[in-house]
Amino acid sequence: MSADELQAALDELQAARDLADGEAAERLETIIGRVEKAIDAGRTMDHGVLARMLRTISEIQEDADTDLEAALESASEAITTYREGVPGA
Repeated sequence: MSADELQAALDELQAARDLADGEAAERLETIIGRVEKAIDAGRTMDHGVLARMLRTISEIQEDADTDLEAALESASEAITTYREGVPGA
């Protein structure tokens, strides 16, 4: 778990948000806000929050076009990589 991995997840989320519109963009913006707050505060995100983020991303993927779906997959992978280092798993 590192700040670099969390920043990488944020970058992927922002890229996905830039491809999304409507409700999907709003939902991604909520996730982005949580990640930004954690980075700014120097906090670790817990497994529960990360699991909810991954679930939301999965829900958005169901209706996504190919480009957005690929960006969401990259975001999911980045969050999963970060999550692997979070204590308590």
